[in-house]
Amino acid sequence: MKSKMTPSEINICLVGDGKDLSGIALCLGNSGHKVSLIANEIPKTALSKDLEAHAMVNIEPDWTALQTASIIIVNTSENIELKKDFLNKIAQNATKDTLIAINMESYPLENFQEGFSNPERLIGLNWVYPAHQTFFLELIITDITNTEAVEELMKLAREQWGKDPYLLKNGKGIRSRLLAAMARESFYLIDKGYVDPIDIDRACRNDPGYYLPFAGNFRYMDLMGTFIYGLVMKDLNPELSQKKSPSMLMDSKLNAGKTGLESGEGFYSYSENEVETFEKDFLKFNKKIKALMEKYPFEDQNDKQQNTP
Repeated sequence: MKSKMTPSEINICLVGDGKDLSGIALCLGNSGHKVSLIANEIPKTALSKDLEAHAMVNIEPDWTALQTASIIIVNTSENIELKKDFLNKIAQNATKDTLIAINMESYPLENFQEGFSNPERLIGLNWVYPAHQTFFLELIITDITNTEAVEELMKLAREQWGKDPYLLKNGKGIRSRLLAAMARESFYLIDKGYVDPIDIDRACRNDPGYYLPFAGNFRYMDLMGTFIYGLVMKDLNPELSQKKSPSMLMDSKLNAGKTGLESGEGFYSYSENEVETFEKDFLKFNKKIKALMEKYPFEDQNDKQQNTP
């Protein structure tokens, strides 16, 4: 990807599978890029009609489209063999100087760079659904990464994609670690019989749901007084779950095939009408939250170097 290219000059190939692809494709297409979407499967969602009608998104199975791509974005489920299979196909079709970005929640970037041709052009890139309505974008690099290409991508994400990206140097994604820590403690409380899932949801929605979109964790601690959190952590940390195996509740749901909205049941049950309504309401709510966040911009004034490779 050359600097000073207009969005329409930057062709992007998006490959993979899963629900996230729709939002990512819309984000890129809405930004003015020509998007070639190559997917094993694109689940039907509330975004399907918008995706199929988008003038900048071409849904095609032709892997030769990778040969003219400025950027190749891979987004798949967390299956390392599946990810490596996609990367192998990309290596066979892409040019050697194309920037390749792959999502990773459970595996370090080094696992994919090892044995990959031109590993300096392979980076981690994590999104959240719906990607066209969120500020989130997480980039992961290593010591061998081509930093010039990453700087260009960070600039593109801020100026064209409507993102507020951050950069992680080595390791795995931090978002997934934070979510996993909260989920582990939630399951621990449920397995012990202290609460039910709906109580956890009320606690999350009615407390951090009010401040996280405004401040995040650390600015909120500044707002409330860091000494308070120091005292609470001193007392609570020894009691927090250290369990390494999955929750009994999670195991029971997975074993029963209760995978959430797609199956009609997860931790809650959903009728066919409720599935459609719930997702549409989530998209409407998400859009309003983003608009509210835009009124209170969040800028990293103290450590802008974090976003520089």
